[in-house]
Amino acid sequence: MIPMILGMLLGTPTLSIPPVSEIAHSIRIDHAAGPVEADYRMRIDVRHNQVGSAGPGGRPSTLRCRWEADLLLDRSARHSAGTVLQRSLRREAVASGSRPGWCTANRDAIARDVARATTDVQGEVRALAQQDAEGLRAELDRLGNDRTG
Repeated sequence: MIPMILGMLLGTPTLSIPPVSEIAHSIRIDHAAGPVEADYRMRIDVRHNQVGSAGPGGRPSTLRCRWEADLLLDRSARHSAGTVLQRSLRREAVASGSRPGWCTANRDAIARDVARATTDVQGEVRALAQQDAEGLRAELDRLGNDRTG
């Protein structure tokens, strides 16, 4: 709640929307130091941007709430030696839209828009996890070098 309030004060409120069905993804990486199981959990983070102005009496308002949804993927990888490697990944603007009026008044409608726009993000989750696999291998290599060096 506090990040959203701070965001509203700064003009960029954010809201984490829980996905309708949480998407989880797992991969196994075979590494020289042993196999690593990596689990990924997805979250959707929504940024709001209030634009326009309220019209004075008798004049139309130009208020709009523009929003963008980012895909966040939290990785927890367990090495066979017991080490846990965690990382958060972000893919920006997997969905976007706008609604007339105040962002705060449209919160529920925007949440429904985001849910509809992000129903098919499994491919994005797999692609982001695959992209992270190379970074995870590099982390494992550095971890092995730290222990031997």
